Amino acid sequence: MKHLAIAFALMASTANAWEITGFEHPESILADASNEQLYVSNIVGHPAEADGVGYISLVSLDGKFIDQKWSTGMDAPKGMALFGDSLLVSDLTKFHVIDRTSGEITQTFAPEGAAFLNDIAASGDRAFISDMFTGVIYSFDGKEVTPFYSAADLPHPNGLWTDGVTLVIGHWGPGMQQDFSTEKPGDLLEVNIATKEANTIVSELGNLDGVAKTAEGFIVNDWMNGKIFSVVEGQATEVLQMPQSTADITVLGDTIYMPHMFENRISTATLETVSN
Repeated sequence: MKHLAIAFALMASTANAWEITGFEHPESILADASNEQLYVSNIVGHPAEADGVGYISLVSLDGKFIDQKWSTGMDAPKGMALFGDSLLVSDLTKFHVIDRTSGEITQTFAPEGAAFLNDIAASGDRAFISDMFTGVIYSFDGKEVTPFYSAADLPHPNGLWTDGVTLVIGHWGPGMQQDFSTEKPGDLLEVNIATKEANTIVSELGNLDGVAKTAEGFIVNDWMNGKIFSVVEGQATEVLQMPQSTADITVLGDTIYMPHMFENRISTATLETVSN
């Protein structure tokens, strides 16, 4: 059977594309389709500083502010995930449970040994949280936090995606320095949640940040050099060049939403499926 490779062309100059400014170091975007809105985490300063000034913005799907400071009082919020009626937000050494109606922080969990919690992914009643500094990926069942996975060849896990069966991990890369550069690019890999067996999807792809699911595969991005890739059946294709610091992306329908951390803006592009 002839192999059919599917790539994605990202059309940045379409009628549906937009960008808005006015953010403060936006690190992650999460789409809430049921409420037709986006959550945007704002670090507001250094990504490792516990300063209490970080917050979450609410933005409409067509690029208008709903509430710039919808949920406040965080240090350096990054990855987010929908979890029932709540929003989970990673925040350095802890993560918060936020009421999706009011924006109120209802609970805060501090995993033992956590140093730099980054992304969160959830499916059903289980969530996973990556610690980019310690290499530990935690599991959260709504009540307790426990270490789930770590490996010597995965010292700096970042972006996560899960369907409850498989956990897909975007690795930043080994030998991370103070400026976040690495000895070599990180891999995209998958872990069977039941057995914890790990397999590499693509080797040495980049300093991977966002991992977003599409119908055909995944869209992942390299924070350090701004490249965005389509990954289908183990094949990675560069589909868009963005500025450095394009961070934790998300996809909803045929639209990719991108936070540009150093430029204090977010933007969109349209996904168009093409066959080769």
